[in-house]
Amino acid sequence: MKHVHIVALAGCLLAISPQAFAEVVNLTNSADGANRDAGLAAVKEKLQAACTDRKGTPDVDSFEVVFERTSENPDVPKPYYVDGKMKCELPAG
Repeated sequence: MKHVHIVALAGCLLAISPQAFAEVVNLTNSADGANRDAGLAAVKEKLQAACTDRKGTPDVDSFEVVFERTSENPDVPKPYYVDGKMKCELPAG
């Protein structure tokens, strides 16, 4: 019977903790840039904005390049294209 009380207490503590229901999601996006650094900065900015728009906290250290390509066409103003992903911790809904 003593164990039932401990389990019930643990359940109540989890129920009142907002962190218990936080969700970590992976966001993905893409961006163009004049060079690699500009493309990476643009996609990171988009991912962070998408996370904060959802009232989440971006995990900048989790940023990862999924795909990158440079256009061979010299007339393209932003020849560098990058897809990236980043983790975002969303609050309890």
